[in-house]
This record gives sequence, C-alpha cells and structure tokens, in this order.
Amino acid sequence: MTYAIISDIHANLAALQHVLERIQDFNCDRLVCLGDIVGYGPFPNECCEIIQEKADICIIGNHDHAAIGRTSTEYFNKYAKSALGWTTKKLSAKNKRYLQERPAQVSENDLLFVHAAPIEPLNWNYILSLYDADDNFRSFNEKVCFIGHSHVPAIISYEDGEFPVYEQGPQVKLYNGFRYIINVGSVGQPRDKNPDACFGIYDTASSVFQLERVSYNIQDTQNAMQKKGLPIFLIERLALGR
Repeated sequence: MTYAIISDIHANLAALQHVLERIQDFNCDRLVCLGDIVGYGPFPNECCEIIQEKADICIIGNHDHAAIGRTSTEYFNKYAKSALGWTTKKLSAKNKRYLQERPAQVSENDLLFVHAAPIEPLNWNYILSLYDADDNFRSFNEKVCFIGHSHVPAIISYEDGEFPVYEQGPQVKLYNGFRYIINVGSVGQPRDKNPDACFGIYDTASSVFQLERVSYNIQDTQNAMQKKGLPIFLIERLALGR
C-alpha cells in the first residue's frame, strides 16, 4: 500500500493544489493529512473543503485546535495569534465541525499518524533533536510514526538499546528491526530554507520513504494574504522558506 502524507498546509491553497496534482503521479492508495490545515494563510475554508474531499485520514493540528477554541493562543507568537483570530472569524460552521471531529492520532498498518509528537499529542510538543526523538520512541510501538508541526523534514531511525540517528537523503529504505520517526515537512510554510512545498510518499511493500518537493507560485499566496490583511511577516517568510 502506498501512502501520500502531507502536513501543515496552513491555508495555502496554491501550494496544496500543486502538491495534490503531483501526488497523482504516485498512484497512492491513501492520502493522510497530519493537521494544521488552517492558520497563517488566506484560504482556510477552501483548504478544509479539499481535505474533507480528498483525505482518507486527517489528524488535528495545533492551529486547527486553536481555530475552534480548544487550544489557547497564549503561547502563539503575535503573528500566528493575529492570523488565527482572522481564521476563526472566516471559518464556516461546516469546516469548524470538521476540525472538531479530527482525532489526535490514528494507527494503521503499523504506522502512527500524529501532528506533533506521540507523547501527549494534544500538548503540541516538538521533536527537534535526537534527544526529543529518544523520549518519543518509548511512547509508541508502531514501526513508523509520521509527524509534522515543526515544518522541517527529518527522518530518524531507532534500534532498541541504541541512540537514535538521523537518516540522510530524500529517499530512505526502512529496515526490519528498526523503528522510525519521520517528519514530512510542510506543504504551506516550509521552514528548512527551501520555500518549495514538501510532502512524503511511503510504500509499505518496498518499505521505502521518499520526500518530495513541489514549486508553486508563492506570489499568488502572498498577494492573497496581503489583500486579506494578514501580517507582513507571514507574507514575507513564505519566499524565504523559514
């Protein structure tokens, strides 16, 4: 079975459309969204509606949770908080209900899907280091845990009794006897200094994961954000990949 795994769309419609178009090339069996459909960007309703139609699994993210009033924005920076206030006002009742119904995690075929981290997934902790990963490997039993949240792609492998290590390259074979935490990056707001939309493809038959990048017209999203009065900091960062 082949999975396409996307995360952190952040209401960036142009990026989402280009990613979904590229995913068609892989003839995937399942489309998984790891959350943060909304927040930051200018098209929250449109992105929610596409994910409702296309995704087989959709996890809730912290921006989704905050947009429906279930997570406090106290710890969001001022730009994220401003965008979330705008998003909450713009979201339709139907799309708010959809977000309210999203689970915190889903396990399927020895794969765990969660937005931030398998340890207390609704606390929105980050996995930013091998030490973070080491703690989190002890909290799930599946072969692979797919995450987003940090907007930075990473592949981390773990063998029992050993310390985790980063795997290099956009394509990695996942071996028996090892477990993995894989961050699939961000569709709508990458932060690894590459502004191209990012997503992952995992083939359970071959046990191969590959990270894919797709370029899109960033200016279109920036123009839409400007028209809707979203913070200039969020507009400018899209082109910088940070």
